[in-house]
Amino acid sequence: MRQLKLVLLCLVGAASLTWSFVIAQKKAPPAARNTYGENNCVICHARLLEPVGVSAHFFEWLNSAHQKKGVGCEKCHGGDPTAKTMTAAHSGVLRQTFPQSNLHPQNLAQTCSSCHQEVVSAFVKSAHFQKLQGADGAPDCTTCHRHMASSVITWPPDTATLCSKCHNAPGGSATKYPNVSKQAGDTIAAFSRADGIVEWAYSLVNEGKQKKLSFNAEEVKLKQFEASLKEAKTQWHAFDLTNSRRTADEVFQQATEVKDGIWKRLPE
Repeated sequence: MRQLKLVLLCLVGAASLTWSFVIAQKKAPPAARNTYGENNCVICHARLLEPVGVSAHFFEWLNSAHQKKGVGCEKCHGGDPTAKTMTAAHSGVLRQTFPQSNLHPQNLAQTCSSCHQEVVSAFVKSAHFQKLQGADGAPDCTTCHRHMASSVITWPPDTATLCSKCHNAPGGSATKYPNVSKQAGDTIAAFSRADGIVEWAYSLVNEGKQKKLSFNAEEVKLKQFEASLKEAKTQWHAFDLTNSRRTADEVFQQATEVKDGIWKRLPE
């Protein structure tokens, strides 16, 4: 009799979970429902109340770059977004502390490479990646990009502070490179101003076009500058700070000349 009651309780519990799953499908927020349709990871987690940390994790994803690009939970965590029960949906999903997890620090580069091949190819050439394979540990993709790329460290002082946790920590394994923190922050600042001057030049081009002026040659140069900056930012992930900074400075100087030339041609 006791065994029968236990079986009945299990069946009722499973039915309850499945029914909750179905109800969740009908109550998912429009942003999730319209974009992801039948993705049951999205539909169920949108209505999850507990654990609160898991629920908050979903809403962090909902506003992330990954969500906007159509990257669902299963792309990184694993699992089956077409499953109709919780057990089946979570099959293969492991905590990041498990060595087999897609999100384990030593596996993250491979997981991220499915979408970010160029950046990961640069990262695996770095000393950071090599240390990551050993026992000491080192920064991984989420150190700067956080999980789900919902927050990316791009403000120069934040970059320097982040790097200083290892490079300027007393007794740390990376303290033999104490200048890296400032150099990293300065490189990010160089990227920022180079991006800014290119954007400024484009705004002047658009202003000129409204006045029936042509800036075809200038636009070609601006596109070349953008390509150079993209390559420099890729190499940043190999932590080639010297060459990345040099490229950013060259783009800034050359784009400033282009911007000034456009400005002179605009009527008062």
